[in-house]
Amino acid sequence: MAGATAAQKILARAAGREQVAVGEVIWAEPDLVTTPEVSFPAYVKRLDSIGVRKFRYPERVVVAIDHEVPVHSRDGAERNRLTRRLAEEFKVGHFYDGDGITHPLVVEQGLVRPGMFCAGADSHAPGLGGVGALSMPFGFELTMILALGRIWLPVPASVRVVLEGRLSPGVAARDIILQVFRQLGAERAHDKVIEFTGPGIASLSVRERMTLCGLCVDLGGVTGLAPADAVALQYLRDIGMTDAEAVTSDADAVFADEIRIDLTKLEPQVSVPPSPLDVQTVAELGPVPIQHAYIGSCVSGSLAELRSVADFLKSRKVHSGVQMLVIPATRSVYRQAMAEGLLDTILAAGAQVAPPTCGPCFGGLAQLAPGEVRISTSTRNDPGRMGSKEASIYLGSALTVAASAVAGHIADPRAVFGGAVFGQEGGRR
Repeated sequence: MAGATAAQKILARAAGREQVAVGEVIWAEPDLVTTPEVSFPAYVKRLDSIGVRKFRYPERVVVAIDHEVPVHSRDGAERNRLTRRLAEEFKVGHFYDGDGITHPLVVEQGLVRPGMFCAGADSHAPGLGGVGALSMPFGFELTMILALGRIWLPVPASVRVVLEGRLSPGVAARDIILQVFRQLGAERAHDKVIEFTGPGIASLSVRERMTLCGLCVDLGGVTGLAPADAVALQYLRDIGMTDAEAVTSDADAVFADEIRIDLTKLEPQVSVPPSPLDVQTVAELGPVPIQHAYIGSCVSGSLAELRSVADFLKSRKVHSGVQMLVIPATRSVYRQAMAEGLLDTILAAGAQVAPPTCGPCFGGLAQLAPGEVRISTSTRNDPGRMGSKEASIYLGSALTVAASAVAGHIADPRAVFGGAVFGQEGGRR
């Protein structure tokens, strides 16, 4: 019998089995269940309607208030208050109130380890794959997990993305996943686990891997997975997890498809409206004028990005016609960035800084007016995502967003940054 992929191994353990086959329907127990405040009360209401008043494994549940922080609507205020009450009533194991965006937060807090099977209410829950966990997003099926502690699902096939070489200055992890969008395509990725491997993965930090995995869902993949290696295991040791072990695919595992990407040849790229899958290089796109620039979301806002952006902005100013907003991903990142003087530098350059929140990406904070254009590190760019349906949203890396904010139009960071690259964060410098 052929070897197993990392995804098959993780699901086999979660199902209490020695092995599972692709396409087989199994019952699996998630090790961690995450849900934000915008979903949690609705799940509890549905369970209450069928007489379920407790969770099967409350200690495995994470509830985070992260979408509307600070609260900016009456509905949001009531929802947040209700979330606080229900989290206490249902004795959830981990409750966070404004501490950061769920996916980077739970990794930062040491709640995720390689080989875990995780279930999330948010569509970008696959970001936990950056530390070698298999994390899948669910909708109202999450109520079954809360009530029973398990979920049935077909075992997905895996697609292998082999990364080779090393990124050039000015090119970032976002450019890698956008290249995957172009090269693999939605049809080949549909309902697959996208596994990132190859010698090039060692040059990427855990947060960069989380960017890759978190955005796989927008390609139609079930999730993304970067099996833990020495870099990931060192990151976990640094945050106090000394007993983590990697779960990797067997050498003879069968993959449904494979693509190879030479990181040395990648150029800065952007998703153009109206879909993340509509990708062009910055050179192909040309200098599109912008009025807004945003750095943040669950796939951005890391300390390494903030260091890089601050280094760049030390001698530059945000263009007079651009409103730039920067949001650290977690409270810890915010505090460290403040201690290092990064936020002061970013503010001095003319940008604004907000506390950790999903706000703009969720469509709450910093909405756009008709005809306005924003370049953003957020997850999606469908019409109306950030305000008016007549506004335009382009998606790119933090490097590309910062360069564009200074230039006043979408710009290639390789030309503007003069070689500034990510700071150390468990991976490359």
